[in-house]
Amino acid sequence: MRLRILQSALLTLAAMIGVSALCTSPTAAAQGSADIYKDVYNGWKWWHVYCYRCHGQDAVGGALAPNLIDPNEKLPLKDFLIIVRNGNPEKGMQAWDKLLDDKQIGQLFTYVRARADKVLPPGRPDEVGPKKGPWIPPQGWTGQK
Repeated sequence: MRLRILQSALLTLAAMIGVSALCTSPTAAAQGSADIYKDVYNGWKWWHVYCYRCHGQDAVGGALAPNLIDPNEKLPLKDFLIIVRNGNPEKGMQAWDKLLDDKQIGQLFTYVRARADKVLPPGRPDEVGPKKGPWIPPQGWTGQK
């Protein structure tokens, strides 16, 4: 009798864990993917307000500023925040701390990292996915490396 009760409890627990995993994993993954997409898209918007004039439309650089998607020149988020906040007067870059907060700079970083990691093709993020649909972040890509 005890064995049967224990088996029943274990089967019930296994079923609950399986159902819970089925219910939460795809949702959590989709939510994480949606959050990353929002950060990339918002970063792209900030890019086109403040950065593209010097760094190029798709972060490829220009006559005034360097290419930010060069795989050999990837900056960690910490360094990116410092440079964008404070600027780089020796190289002609102004400080953006009065116009952009850390969240917005982080979104810029995520956009630039998506381009540098070659997971985001050139163009507007909501028009570069399959059949001109939204771009979908690759599974496991967080943009915060």
